[in-house]
Amino acid sequence: MQVYNVKWTNDAYLDLDAIIGYIYEENPLNAKTMYLGIKEQCLTLEHFPFRGRTVPELKPLGYSHYRELIYKRWRIIYSIEEYRVYLLLIIDSRQDIQEQLVQRILNYEL
Repeated sequence: MQVYNVKWTNDAYLDLDAIIGYIYEENPLNAKTMYLGIKEQCLTLEHFPFRGRTVPELKPLGYSHYRELIYKRWRIIYSIEEYRVYLLLIIDSRQDIQEQLVQRILNYEL
């Protein structure tokens, strides 16, 4: 079985840091649990990178190569290139994110 190299972009790290920092202020134990859960979800992509669905907001725009995992209320957006998975951003799914998602994803177009 091929193992994919999971790489975090700076934006994804900043998103995770902001999420955990916000949760930590209210409940440090929950912040740790959330951090470990998100990291674990991302690590599953080493062996199963195609398990996430295509990002629904981007597919009609012709960007069907972006995928996402859902963990609790967080959308983990990533792309796959050869044997690498690039974690691009982590967004709260309760927000209206279409505009933000499109603008941020377009920064990663190669």
